[in-house]
Amino acid sequence: MVENTALIIYSFFASLGFGIVFRIEKNSLCFAGLGGALTRCAYLLLLSITDKTLIYSLFAAMAAALYAECMATWKKVPSTLFLYPSIIPLVPGELLYNTVVNFILQDAPKMLYNARECAVRLAGISVGFVLVSTFTYHKRVYYLGINFVNHLFRRPDKKT
Repeated sequence: MVENTALIIYSFFASLGFGIVFRIEKNSLCFAGLGGALTRCAYLLLLSITDKTLIYSLFAAMAAALYAECMATWKKVPSTLFLYPSIIPLVPGELLYNTVVNFILQDAPKMLYNARECAVRLAGISVGFVLVSTFTYHKRVYYLGINFVNHLFRRPDKKT
């Protein structure tokens, strides 16, 4: 439990650091760090429930994307300001590193295993983003009556 708490705290500060790198405003910076901590919480919770890599990556990414969309609506900023720092705890950097190391060492079985795990995690993350993005888009367009396409292509009123 202490190890998980430490991981959540580290995720907060890592996301906070990436928020600084992405030049997020000071009043939104802590919320970007909180997104990383919440994403790590979702990841650890799902990891304790299932051992399927795709499932826990998918739902943790969905949690990060949903948090980013909610915060973007609340703070009236683009959702990417919260999404990019929030996904930092999900990025499989160690797997990618081990894949490259095993490729250099010509250890094909380990390299292929790490590459497959990395690809599955990245697929889960991307599908999670797409699902939440699609859901929130349809919510905005159909349930709130905001149709951006018609707004962009409408004809200007003619004054005579």
